[in-house]
Amino acid sequence: MAEETKRRAEAMQQAAECRGRAAQYEALANEAKLRGDVEMSTQFASSAAEEWMEARRLEESASAFGE
Repeated sequence: MAEETKRRAEAMQQAAECRGRAAQYEALANEAKLRGDVEMSTQFASSAAEEWMEARRLEESASAFGE
């Protein structure tokens, strides 16, 4: 039981880190868009989406540890 709790906590921590990076990428995408750099904005937005998906995957795996 303690091992499952530890794995769940680690997964949630990793998910939080992914969400933080996603937010940073979104801010960078917005800045690039304001500068008119569509290519860089698109790249940052893509990275943000990847981080959001990874955060969701980690959160789902964490909830599986709790079952």
